[in-house]
Amino acid sequence: MLVDSGADYTLLPHVYAAHLGIQLDSESHAFDTMGIGGSERVFLLRHWPMRLGLWERKIPLGFLTRNDIPPLLGRQTCLETFKLTLFRHRTIFSMR
Repeated sequence: MLVDSGADYTLLPHVYAAHLGIQLDSESHAFDTMGIGGSERVFLLRHWPMRLGLWERKIPLGFLTRNDIPPLLGRQTCLETFKLTLFRHRTIFSMR
């Protein structure tokens, strides 16, 4: 995943929902958002379990209607809970 400090939510391409067994129409809250690429529809799951190394969180996870974007690791309940260091082409996560 790309670390995206400008992304409010962690976002995945639409096709990942099928791989994870998620029915977006019935299990998510849909809304429109604006970004660099224009307006997008996001299907949001409010509490999805994630693990990064030894750390586990329940984060909001969004799926876009398109598949041509990379998976993005966003701020809300995810990046904002870690100390994030970008140094010499390395990304280091640690507890605050």
